[in-house]
This record gives sequence, structure tokens and C-alpha cells, in this order.
Amino acid sequence: MHFLLRFFSVGLLGWCTSAIATPSVHVAVGQIVEHPALDMLRQGLKEGLEAKGYKEGETLVWTYENAQGNPTTAVQIGHKFVSLQPTVIVTLSSPMTQATASATSTVPIVFGAVTDPSAAKLTNSPNITGLTDFVSPEKQVELVRNILPHLKTIGVIYNAGEANSRKQVEALKAVAGPLNLTVIETTVSKTSDVSSVAKSLVGRVDAIVLPTDNTVISALESILKIGTHYKIPVFGSDVDIVRRGAVAAYGVDWRESGLDLAEIVAPLLKGGTIKILPIQHPKKLVLHINHEAARKMGAVLSHDLQQKADKVF
Repeated sequence: MHFLLRFFSVGLLGWCTSAIATPSVHVAVGQIVEHPALDMLRQGLKEGLEAKGYKEGETLVWTYENAQGNPTTAVQIGHKFVSLQPTVIVTLSSPMTQATASATSTVPIVFGAVTDPSAAKLTNSPNITGLTDFVSPEKQVELVRNILPHLKTIGVIYNAGEANSRKQVEALKAVAGPLNLTVIETTVSKTSDVSSVAKSLVGRVDAIVLPTDNTVISALESILKIGTHYKIPVFGSDVDIVRRGAVAAYGVDWRESGLDLAEIVAPLLKGGTIKILPIQHPKKLVLHINHEAARKMGAVLSHDLQQKADKVF
């Protein structure tokens, strides 16, 4: 009997240990496309949750899906996530958030990398909150004029199907007008169009400014090639494009934004509600500049700008 009791006790202890180790919360992460900035945002989120005790496979079920830039796939992923009934769905980018939001009004959704939640019609849903990546157009224009004092025309390339991109271009035009700057818009519907559209700006613009547009940034190298060949400096609102060869950009620190995203998600994993978590904006913007890219595109980076930059390539 003593042996049986001991066996039962050990077995019960083992069962309790297993039960405790079983993940009790589930985070499903949907990403619209492979993109260094979004990848870093996702990794920052995961790192931030681990720091709070939510480790994949131990205390957390982590599901990740990538739509590979396909809107139809994004909708399918959204419906799949809802069917899984996770504790929280995290959506990275406006298209991924919109696709998922159309599938549920009850499962909590936390977004990241959404520039304008209002334009994307995400502000009136009781189950949605998140973190924007908004960069003021004033700072963008100030940066370009600092580097190109004789700036007259700015070219922009964007996917007109992305509400955030349209809003960014409208905001850029509103700032440029009073400064007697002309904004020339060109639009694409898919990544394969980007190169030809960028080439259409040759001879028409002094600089190219790119919004945080997933379709366009996925084909960034083709824009940089044209910018280098025709001496048209390329700027943007995503600092990762500077590492890849753009001249300069103000933007969010994507890893830090991922950590901030974890601060929004964690209370929901503990039973909190969306209504106590308002939509947030980046706590800090960073400036990255690229010497070699500037040289290749015929731009000059002043000593003052170099001193001001958070990172110089």
C-alpha cells in the first residue's frame, strides 16, 4: 500500500507539473509579406513576450502565418485564426489587419505597422487596438530639403489600394504645397510594376520619397538601382530602407516597436480588455543616413546631419 501511495503521489506530481507546463494562452500572428521591418517587429514582439514569461511551447502557443503579399491569402489567414480562437491575434500591416478584422468582431486584434488606423477604418471596432508607425510628412520634407536645398519636385510611388499609403501621399502633398514643392504621384498595383513606374519618374523629379508601402518596399532594390543610375536620391519613412541603400529616412525602431507591441498584448493575455488599451503612436523616431548611397545618387550629407543621425551607414 505504501508503495502504491508513493507511486500515486509521484504520478500525481508529474501530472500536475505537466498541467502547469501546458501553455494557457495563444497568440496568432499574421504578416502580410516578407519584409525586414515587419520581421524585426515580429521578433521584438516575441522577445518582449518572453521577457514577461510567455515563452513559446512552455507558457505560450505561438502561431505564425505569412500572406506573401496576397490579399486573398490574408483573408484566408484571418478566417483561419478566428477559427482557432486564440487569446489574441496580432496583425502586422494594414492589409493584414483589415483582412482579419473582417472575420471577427469579438477576438482581440492588436495591430502593428499601421500608419493611419482611421484611414484603414480600424478605429471604431471594439476588439481592435495597436501601435502605429506614423512619421510626420513635415519631418520627411525637412530632411529632404536639408540634403537637397534646391529641391523643387518630389516623386512618390505607392499602391493606391493601400489606404495608409494614400493618406501618407495626401499628407505629403499638403506639406509640400505651401513650400512651392510639386509632388508627382505614380501608382502600382503589384510589385512587378514598381521598376517601370520608378523609371517613369526619371527627368521629372529631384528626389523620390517612399511611403511605408508594403508593395513598393518589397521591390526597393529596383528603385535604388534607378536612383543610382540617374542620380535621383531616394528617401522614405522606414529606416530599414537606408540599410538597404536609400539615402536617409526618419522612422520607427522596429525592434523597440515590437517590444512596445508586447506591452499592449501582455495585459490581454492576463484577461484585460481592448477598451483599456488605446491605439498608441511611436514613442521615438530615429534618423538613419547612408553615406555611400548619398554619394552614388549625387547627394551631400552635411556634418550637422551626420551628428544628428542615430545611425550612419
